[in-house]
Amino acid sequence: MFKSCLLTLVAALVLTATDAHANLENPTSATWGEPISLWSELVTIARPQVAPDEIWIRIDLDRRELAVLRGGQRLMTIPYLAIGTAGASRIRLQGSHLTPVGEFRVDRINRQSRFELFFGFDYPTPEVTRDAWRRGILSDRDYRHYRRYRRQHGVSPANTPLGGYIGIHGLGDRPAGVHRIMDWTEGCIAVTNAEIRALARYMDIGTLVVIRQHRRDFTQAIVTHGIAQGWSRHFTADRRDAR
Repeated sequence: MFKSCLLTLVAALVLTATDAHANLENPTSATWGEPISLWSELVTIARPQVAPDEIWIRIDLDRRELAVLRGGQRLMTIPYLAIGTAGASRIRLQGSHLTPVGEFRVDRINRQSRFELFFGFDYPTPEVTRDAWRRGILSDRDYRHYRRYRRQHGVSPANTPLGGYIGIHGLGDRPAGVHRIMDWTEGCIAVTNAEIRALARYMDIGTLVVIRQHRRDFTQAIVTHGIAQGWSRHFTADRRDAR
């Protein structure tokens, strides 16, 4: 009798876990206005495959640290950076103020940016766009437009429902004091003017940028998002800076 009850309990637990996994893989309630889907992911990115002499950028959002590496050798470290006022997520929507996490390549550089320098990367990537389409976040029409643009131009379009014009930039004439105490961008990575100038010597079209995050601080992100809304209008790079 005991063995029979135990087997029944185990079977029920397995079925529940399977159903939960299926719901995560195939969400049915994703909508444009549903912020829960933007906050629901914990993302861990494995170290990428890079050549021994390849220079690449690793951004650790938990440590708030940017490192320049050649293969596995560290060349430069920026000990603090600011991100989007709403935190970070693998999939973000236009206007969400989230910083994307994942692996990207620099595909545009603006040396006349009002933020000193701007190094844009290829968000949304084909992988993120396909995932958003499969989840119902991106429409068939928008997905077809993305794929057509990508085939024609070789880069991701920046004016998508998932956002775009994401990159790394300096402060321009923005106050460094505010930068040090709060997240203020609309999704970009921000460092000081001196740091972006130092970083420029290592960055070019095609440079790999890996943004990782292992944990979330929801309370800090929510509070910062509320406070920073008034600041981000004056701080963040508009689309003209990314072109």
